[in-house]
Amino acid sequence: MMLLPILGQVLLTFYVGVVARLRRDKAVKEGFNWRYFKTFEGDKPPRYVLQADQHLVNLFEAPVLFFTAGILSITLEKVDIVIFSLSILYVITRIWHARITLTNNRLLWRARAFILSCLILLMIWIWLIILTFKNII
Repeated sequence: MMLLPILGQVLLTFYVGVVARLRRDKAVKEGFNWRYFKTFEGDKPPRYVLQADQHLVNLFEAPVLFFTAGILSITLEKVDIVIFSLSILYVITRIWHARITLTNNRLLWRARAFILSCLILLMIWIWLIILTFKNII
């Protein structure tokens, strides 16, 4: 079961990657110098390109902790309804965060989505630690 939220996060990452690529292609078709993407030097691309590029980078930061917790919970056989539910909520908040970032990019809502996803991720880790060490304590 834990593979479902992990797959959801993977699919979100690939989706944002495709969006980033399509936005780069659009900018080049509109006249932006494609050589920028070779060395990342020169005039910056349009904001809509930067938003998608930066969000793709973000999906290789905090979600790494989610993947680690998910794999650990499977390996340690600690997957329960709490970890599974929190993982689903985590992916939902990351989708919400991506939607905000790739559309209107309202900072307050984007920050709220990000903070909520981080709090859920922290709860996943705390619950995993509790499950792992509950017989020892």
